[in-house]
Amino acid sequence: MALNPRKVIAAAEALPPGGINELIPVRIGGIPQWISIRGADRSNPILLFISGGPGDPMMPESWTFQRPWEDFFTVVQWDQRDAGKTFSAAHRVADRSMTMAELQSDTNQLITWLRHRYHKRKIFLVGFSFGSILGLRVAIQHPNWLYAYVGVGQVVNAYQNEVVGYRETLAKAEAVHNQAAIEGLKSIAPYPGAAGPTLISKVIIERKWDEALGGMLYGRTKDDEARFWALSPDYSAYDVRSAELGEMSSVQILLPQLLGVSFDDNLVFKCPVIFFAGAHDRTTPESLVAAYYKRIRAPEKRFFLIKNAAHYVVNESPGIVLVDLVRYVRPLDRRLSIAR
Repeated sequence: MALNPRKVIAAAEALPPGGINELIPVRIGGIPQWISIRGADRSNPILLFISGGPGDPMMPESWTFQRPWEDFFTVVQWDQRDAGKTFSAAHRVADRSMTMAELQSDTNQLITWLRHRYHKRKIFLVGFSFGSILGLRVAIQHPNWLYAYVGVGQVVNAYQNEVVGYRETLAKAEAVHNQAAIEGLKSIAPYPGAAGPTLISKVIIERKWDEALGGMLYGRTKDDEARFWALSPDYSAYDVRSAELGEMSSVQILLPQLLGVSFDDNLVFKCPVIFFAGAHDRTTPESLVAAYYKRIRAPEKRFFLIKNAAHYVVNESPGIVLVDLVRYVRPLDRRLSIAR
């Protein structure tokens, strides 16, 4: 009997009776945007995961790590505008006028919708990589919406992020005597340089060698993302191709807007702030996050340095991340509820 891998994975992910398992479009920012809502117990708090990129959805690979989270949280994955299933719904027509401000507004609208739909006064918010820009801005502007903000691969200063990441990747290439990487990286100096088409081509080269030298996934030279997406119970083959195309167009549209992003002057928070960083992350260098963490003030703050991980911490060390979330983050909803 031929088995459908997507159906097998869906069966393995099955939730108990009374849980939440919804895959629906929600009208946000004037367009339908797709979200997945999954949790074993409706009384659990909402955890919204904002994925990276820009335009790189986590929904189609969330099946690789998320099911254990769903015993403690109702987890929401969101395909942002021009990403994944949302890009499919837009018939793969890129929004060339898309801005960071627009994505921030989408984020705020989605959080408001979730709080009202599920009758939750607050939620937990996880921002990963590019998504950590949107997430940290919510923590700054709307702390009353959050039990806690969790930054994974946190962007602190986008320009310095590129400067330091490039320097560390070149140093790694030299340390392992990878001549092709050395020549490729030196060919784009000075990096990152000014915004524009040249910057995009430089970033593509830098990320190529970052990944090949283990700065995305520790000790690995390639990403299995495409194969994970192809098995997703939430995605069709059309959606997978939409995700690939949407990521390419989103980077082209939004990258020039990113270099000016900086949180260096945002040091006081009114909600708990937690950071997870991979010790070998050169995409969002952990040294920048660690230095920022020391400077910030918050009702509660924690910094988790994951030893055997690079950028994709939740994929690389899922057990460690889950234990830390359950032990240190999940209790904040009850503690803060009592304190208010």
